[in-house]
Amino acid sequence: MAASRTIRDAPRVTTRGVDMPAPVCFFRLLLVQMVLGPSLIRPLESPLRFADQVLFATGGGSGIAAAVARRFTAEGGRVAVADLDEERAKAVASELEGAIGVACDVSDEASVQAALQLVVEQLGGVDAVLSAAGHAGFGPIEEWSFERWNRMLTVHAGGTFLVCKHALPLLRQRGGGAIVTVASVSAFVAQRNNVPYGAAKGAIVGFTRQLALETGPEIRVNCVAPGRTQSGMTEPIMVARGGGDMAKGAEVFGKGNIQKRVAAAEEVAATICFLLSDDASFVTGETLVVDGGEIVV
Repeated sequence: MAASRTIRDAPRVTTRGVDMPAPVCFFRLLLVQMVLGPSLIRPLESPLRFADQVLFATGGGSGIAAAVARRFTAEGGRVAVADLDEERAKAVASELEGAIGVACDVSDEASVQAALQLVVEQLGGVDAVLSAAGHAGFGPIEEWSFERWNRMLTVHAGGTFLVCKHALPLLRQRGGGAIVTVASVSAFVAQRNNVPYGAAKGAIVGFTRQLALETGPEIRVNCVAPGRTQSGMTEPIMVARGGGDMAKGAEVFGKGNIQKRVAAAEEVAATICFLLSDDASFVTGETLVVDGGEIVV
C-alpha cells in the first residue's frame, strides 16, 4: 500500500527567493488577488495596455513622437498624429492602424483647438496626451533677437501650455488620463550657445510639476527629458560634427554620456509609453531623464 502523500511531498516552487510547496504558493497568490485586486498582479508589460485608448501626440511627424505613435498603436491604442507639417503627420499616420494625421501649430491657440476638435470627431475623444512639438536654435545669446527668443519660448513652453489647457477637458470627459511633456537634458545641464533652448525646456519641467498638482489625482502629468537622441532635429548637428558624415558625427555626438552613443528615438519612446500607461499609475509630477547618464558625466 502506497504511503499517503502530504503537502510536504508536493512539488515545490521558489518565489522571491523563498522555497515553498506549490499549493502554498498558489493560495498565497489567490489571497493577494482577493485583497489587492487582479489589476495589481497582472504582468507589467501587457501587449494591449493601450487598448481602446486615444493618444493626441504633437510633434508626431518625426522623431520621438512618431516612435511613440508606433508603439502606442502596437499596444492596442489609436493615435492622432499632430504636426506643423500636415503631410508628415499623415505619412506617419498612414502606417498605423486606426491613426489620423492632423495639422497643428502649437503656438497658435485656434490651431490647437481645431486639431483637438477633429480628434474628438474622428476618434471619439482623448485619453492620453504627448506634448512633444519643438525646434532647436543655437548661438551666443548676444546674437539672439528678442523676437527669436520669444519664438523659442512660445513654441516649447507656450505650446505645451496650450496643448495641455485644451486637452484637459477632454481627458476629464473620459474620467482622467495621462499627460507626458517633453523637456531635455538641456534643462539640467548647461550647454554652450544653447541658452534659449535650455530655458524653454526648463520652463516645461516646472510647468509639469505644477500641472500635476493642479490636475491630480484623476490626471497624471509627467515629463521626459531626453539626452542625445537621433531625430530630425539632431541629425543636422551630427552631420555638422562629422564634417558631413552622419555616422562619424553620431559617434562624436554620443561621447557626451556614459553610454558613449546617441539614443534611438524608440528608446525614449519606451519611457514615454511607460508614463502614459497604467504601469506608471503611481507616478506623477516627475521628470524622467533619459540621457545615457549625461547629467552625471
